Amino acid sequence: MKHMPTETAFKYLNEVRFTALSNWSVGAILSDKVLYKDGFKLEPIGNLIIRNREKEILEDDKAYKQVTIKLYGKGVVQRGDELIFGKDIGTKNQFRISVGQFIMSKIDARNGAFGIVPPELEGAITTQDFLSYNINTEKILPEFFNLITGTKHFAELCQKASSGTTGRQRVDEKAFLGFRIPVPTKDIQDKIIRSFNVKIRKAELAKMEADTLLEIIEKEMCEFTGIKKLDTSESSDRFRILQYKNFNKWSVNYLKRKSSYSLSNAKFPLVSIKELVKSFEGGSTPSKIRKEYWLGGTINWVSPKDMKTLNISNSIDLITSDAVNKNKLTIHPQGTILAVFRSGILQHSFPVSITTIPVTINQDLKAMDLQPHVDKMYFVYFLRVFQKLILEECSKTGVTVESINSHEFLDFKIVLPPQEGQNQIVKRISELITKKVDLESLEQSLYSEAQNEFESAIFNID
Repeated sequence: MKHMPTETAFKYLNEVRFTALSNWSVGAILSDKVLYKDGFKLEPIGNLIIRNREKEILEDDKAYKQVTIKLYGKGVVQRGDELIFGKDIGTKNQFRISVGQFIMSKIDARNGAFGIVPPELEGAITTQDFLSYNINTEKILPEFFNLITGTKHFAELCQKASSGTTGRQRVDEKAFLGFRIPVPTKDIQDKIIRSFNVKIRKAELAKMEADTLLEIIEKEMCEFTGIKKLDTSESSDRFRILQYKNFNKWSVNYLKRKSSYSLSNAKFPLVSIKELVKSFEGGSTPSKIRKEYWLGGTINWVSPKDMKTLNISNSIDLITSDAVNKNKLTIHPQGTILAVFRSGILQHSFPVSITTIPVTINQDLKAMDLQPHVDKMYFVYFLRVFQKLILEECSKTGVTVESINSHEFLDFKIVLPPQEGQNQIVKRISELITKKVDLESLEQSLYSEAQNEFESAIFNID
């Protein structure tokens, strides 16, 4: 029998004191074997947070805020938009939470459902499926604890402390509180926080500049076209006087809509979209159960989830030529304009993009090609800048999923300058969009740098 060298054998052996065990599991035993920076004391989480046991017995005639926690560390938010009366809440014995507390979902903590209670949720209520804690500020600064909970390692601890069937795993609180995390001295915590915040503030400034550019783009497009932005903050009047010349169609729903813009003083002709398009075509979804339609696909198939950028250069899903032929899908060439016509995203935006590759589309999109005298980028910029106006005038109401009425969209009129004017405004808007993209890239880079620097200060991950 061949013996393993002693120095190798000890790499696979781990001595653990009985008093240090939080539970009898390999995951728990090995949880401290993350490569932490030397010199940081490892503290059980139970020494850093104290369980909140402030109970609230609900009253029928009192209104309450309820809480939900988004997955993957995306925050603690109010459940629903409205307060709920106690009489409409089944469980009468609940817990009251306060700003600054750490809170997590027993069921979804393994998926990052934890965070710090924001000021707007002061006094909100939770059921026993949520665990809330006060942070022990004598040992750890709340902001430092908040940063620790945002690391991948902390999410892994929550996964290790969860037990039960795959769909209903709950956090074992005792195991969770027994896990140990690095806790530098408070002065080092403060130094790490300040360094983190320097980059975060720079990222926030970049975002503010990017948002300002959006306002500049809208302002310059309005000035160029003569479109006036209206103040819609005033309350609606019971009676309204409408001029006959401003009627586009006889419809009560249409007349009740309150527009965000006025095109009455447009500097150039108003032309309906149907006069500008050569083609206007939808798509479809090949059957998901037909593997030959998807497996090994090389043809881009665009759906609303791909419509997040100005230029479409790839798609999440690919289909085969068999799927195209059997489903009679059109492969639209590079330079095709795509718009989302059916999706929940239409509640707040109207995504419009232009392709840089050949694509097929699903049934929620429309593909458009334009007449030669229309600059494609002018058309795209116009629809993107005045998307709120399109949503106001072309959205279908009273439907389960938000959608754009194709007939009303084709009847929608845009301001059309001569080609020289189109080229002029396109050049200016393109310059502003390039600056905006650069700022957004800087913002994301700074956020990533801040997170990476924080983790590098705690873990040996360099």
